[in-house]
Amino acid sequence: MAENEQLKRDMEDIFNDLKDPIRKMQERIWFRNILYYMGEQYIDWIVSEQTMRRRQTNPLQPTPVANIIRDFVRAKKALYLSRPYAIRVWPNSNEQKDRDAAKLGEQLLQSMDLENEEAFVDELDDLLDILIIMGTAFMRTFPYKAGSMFGMDYNGKIIEMGDVGNQLLLPFNVYPDVFGRRLRYHRHVGIKSLKPTEWVNDTFGVKITTSGDDSQTTNYEKRLMKMVSDASPWKGAGLMTSQLLDMKAEELCVFKEVEYAPTKTYPDGRYAIMANHEMIKVYDHLPIPVKNNKWYYTLTDFHYNRVIGRFWADGGVNDLISPQNSINEIDQSLEMNRKGLGRPILWWPEGSVMERMNKGDMAFMAIKYNPLTTGGQKPEIERGMALPDQVLAERSIHKETVQDSGGDPKHILRGKSPTSKASGIMVDILAEKAEAGHLPDTRSYFRSLKQVYKKRLILVQEIFTEERLLKVAGKGSKVFVKGFKGSDLRSNHDVRLEMDTSSSTSQASKTEVILKLIEGGFFGEDISADPQTRFDIMKRLGLAGFSDKSNVHVDRAERENAAIANNDVDNIMIIASDENENGEPVGEAKVANPDDLFPFDDHIIHLAVHTEYIISPEFDDMTEQQQVILLNHAMAHKQIVGQERKQAIVEQAFAEGKMQQEQPEGDQGAR
Repeated sequence: MAENEQLKRDMEDIFNDLKDPIRKMQERIWFRNILYYMGEQYIDWIVSEQTMRRRQTNPLQPTPVANIIRDFVRAKKALYLSRPYAIRVWPNSNEQKDRDAAKLGEQLLQSMDLENEEAFVDELDDLLDILIIMGTAFMRTFPYKAGSMFGMDYNGKIIEMGDVGNQLLLPFNVYPDVFGRRLRYHRHVGIKSLKPTEWVNDTFGVKITTSGDDSQTTNYEKRLMKMVSDASPWKGAGLMTSQLLDMKAEELCVFKEVEYAPTKTYPDGRYAIMANHEMIKVYDHLPIPVKNNKWYYTLTDFHYNRVIGRFWADGGVNDLISPQNSINEIDQSLEMNRKGLGRPILWWPEGSVMERMNKGDMAFMAIKYNPLTTGGQKPEIERGMALPDQVLAERSIHKETVQDSGGDPKHILRGKSPTSKASGIMVDILAEKAEAGHLPDTRSYFRSLKQVYKKRLILVQEIFTEERLLKVAGKGSKVFVKGFKGSDLRSNHDVRLEMDTSSSTSQASKTEVILKLIEGGFFGEDISADPQTRFDIMKRLGLAGFSDKSNVHVDRAERENAAIANNDVDNIMIIASDENENGEPVGEAKVANPDDLFPFDDHIIHLAVHTEYIISPEFDDMTEQQQVILLNHAMAHKQIVGQERKQAIVEQAFAEGKMQQEQPEGDQGAR
């Protein structure tokens, strides 16, 4: 009991905002960057009140906003997302079973990326926004069941029939140890979030009470979310309180989780949970099991601009606040000046009057004044003056600076070539040059992403204890479905992400490269003789729907492969022969299972498709009976192909002999 009380005090100390002043300072920067990204850019930080509020401006004064920060974030995301990568799982040994298990791990990770309407891809997309805006982002990898974020029972055992989840966490919710440049070096990491009190009570079987301090903390979290939700990009109103999160304090609780790194006393680490100020559960192990003295937090940290000696990194938006403010001021001056050009300013002395006068058929306004009463002064009309070109040049410089910072000069990554005559390869070269200066950022991102994939594989081996279906993409457009268990991975979770740094990224450059390869004979002298290669080239060129006579034969052969894998062999041609005492075939082969459409097949194409499947890894997943049927069926096509080739040779020899007989003797002598 005393140990839990001490642990409770330690957890309260972890979530003490005053303990880490650097993090507290970063929170203000994160607030500012988010609001600038959303368009709420006329804001001030009030030091005396320690809060933000909208800048007090004249209601008649225009407040235009050209949101270059949002364009910067989109350009930086393009740098990350345009870089293709391949997932590789390295086997633990050279044994074939380990190699097959590593291949299964690669297929599993690819399949998990596409599950639940690509929810993992959406989380990565949101993570990049936070990473660029705030500088530090966190992806959590955890076991869960039925959509719940908690996947362990009361005894700390991971619940079976669960799944592996991934969730983006805002840096506002993360409280790491103050020591350590990287998350792995920290002794502990805390996670604080708002949860419905009812959910906590039902999940853990407890009754959470609410105190005054808890209400203040909850209200602080609510104010944080309200400020973002109330941002007004059009400056229609200030930062006001909305009803979006108008929930009572009793309905919410502050949910606190702390993961402790392994120590001598607790070699598997510890995991503790609190709600408000009440301890709920303490587990003597981390949510991700320790394997071979290797341990991981559920959180993976992503950093943008690292600062030496500090865990929290700087966001790319930090350097854009000054040019954004300058552009806003220039736009404001341009708008006011533009209105002044069309509406001249009239200065008149006291005593002047304006009257409507008529002269002929025309009516106009006239200004009357008496020089005696105005002291000799007369009215003056002052027209506005256009701003100098230096102002517009300054605005252009700021825009180009933001484009260069985002790594997308002249919007090359958005597909805009610098000239109308630029080729696809030239655009690729320019894009590669644009990315070169940001390669450290992209590599850092992929190093952290590799840790996320590794944690997913570790949890899969703990959670997937029963057989499940895995849908994987085979070569080309084939799709295979097979069963597997977590134990089939054989503890292979050494994940590597291999970035593709040499392939073309634009469709124009891909088309240009393929056409040059065809001209150089890379695919052979006569592509028309290879229908499969021809089909792959058309698909690469974006003409997959182009009709080809051989497509029907390829599709039929692939359907036969799938039918045999599913034990549907009623319409599969099978040849059988009588056997002697030694099991050797004797006599002529007979049709054991006829197929009425077999004579109409293009046997060369069928043989090529079946052979490709036989030498693929999917053939090893078949049962022995299925393998025998597929081999027998392929041999039937091979026999027909051999007979046709022999017949062609005979006909060619006969034709050549006949030509020699018909040739005159004089011509033969001349030869």
